[in-house]
Amino acid sequence: MSTSTPDKPNPLPKWLRLRITASILMAGSRRRGPGNVIILPFNKVAKLNVSAGEIAAMEFVRANTTIPIPRILENHDRQPDGTAHIVMTHVPGRDLEDAMADMTTEQVSAVVKELADYLAQLRRLDKDAGEKPPILGGVGGITGHDCSLGWRPWGPFGTVAEFHTYLRFGGGLEDWRDKTEVWAVHSKQEQEGGHYRVKFTHADIAPRNIRVGKDGKITGIIDWEFAGWYPEYWEYVKMAYGGALQRPAWKKWSDALEAEQGIKKYKDELKGMEAIWLRAGPFPYD
Repeated sequence: MSTSTPDKPNPLPKWLRLRITASILMAGSRRRGPGNVIILPFNKVAKLNVSAGEIAAMEFVRANTTIPIPRILENHDRQPDGTAHIVMTHVPGRDLEDAMADMTTEQVSAVVKELADYLAQLRRLDKDAGEKPPILGGVGGITGHDCSLGWRPWGPFGTVAEFHTYLRFGGGLEDWRDKTEVWAVHSKQEQEGGHYRVKFTHADIAPRNIRVGKDGKITGIIDWEFAGWYPEYWEYVKMAYGGALQRPAWKKWSDALEAEQGIKKYKDELKGMEAIWLRAGPFPYD
């Protein structure tokens, strides 16, 4: 017969305990990102207000690829808005954005080549992971989320043509004849019948979301908030979003990306999306 004293129930909800614990530890921790990520002791990270889509994407990728990503250790009480607070493993190393200044052009090129192999694994998930045909949106057929489309959830959509209609704010293709860049891309899908395949996409690949070790190898890819099923061109388009490939501080990155044959470039599709973003203005889908 056990003589141990049973644990007393804790009157505070788990999410509040996590917030309190994180606040106490702030003196010995540091924040990264917009403030919802807190570096904790013992190689752990707390991330607050994480969407169900990000959690599902991380678990999906960990289960079906060899891509190094954080492992979720705790998933705390879900909030009324559908988000949750999580504790996950801390990815060692430095953000590539910070490390690039100390790296040679050849070292950055090696990182991009390694990245190309990981992205190829994501793009094979439509074949390997059983979602056939994948619906455009989050993992498991839930809504998607991408900051370039505002902060409102979108989809899910059953076809790329439906996704393109959403990008055009619900308008028909005829309404965009004056935007030849958009017409050239979207007409491929509507007139040629299924031109673009659907691929699993991180949707925020940038030096700030790639961690590298002292040996120059990728130690982890982070921030899966926007990940899901998109048209095959979306990964490249998002790499260039907001003029990212023209940033002087990222020249080594952009040059290596341009030279890497393992990452397909979708220049026409980028021009089409840039035309949509320019017409739309800020937060067009909110």
